[in-house]
Amino acid sequence: MISQVASNMKFGVVVVREFEEYNAQNLMPLVESLQMLGCTDENIVVKFVPTAHDVVIATQFMAQYTDVDGVIILAPQNRIMGTLSVMNGIVQLQIQWNMVVEIGGMECAENIVDMIVLQNEMEMEAPENRNPRLNLS
Repeated sequence: MISQVASNMKFGVVVVREFEEYNAQNLMPLVESLQMLGCTDENIVVKFVPTAHDVVIATQFMAQYTDVDGVIILAPQNRIMGTLSVMNGIVQLQIQWNMVVEIGGMECAENIVDMIVLQNEMEMEAPENRNPRLNLS
């Protein structure tokens, strides 16, 4: 039986063109994995960027201009996580937009769904009077 846990979720996928071989092996399996979790084609937004250094701004564009619940950066983890400036940008976006960002291939499908489910559960369980320390503005 196919799980429908992601039937109400929308995902952004940022595909880094410089990793052509990786993309060829992972893009369709990632999309298929999201579909197996219940996500529809209409709820998978795929955008291409030239290089790994473009993923930060593309992720921000996804957060700002779409209604995705999370973003998957389709790229080898070591190539993104090994670049301090890119990782710093991704972490800052996660904090600023309160949005889950995963890096990798088809293995990210279940991870991002699990994290969005966790986020939704915690939001539902949050007390009415939130901790004033969390207001960072």
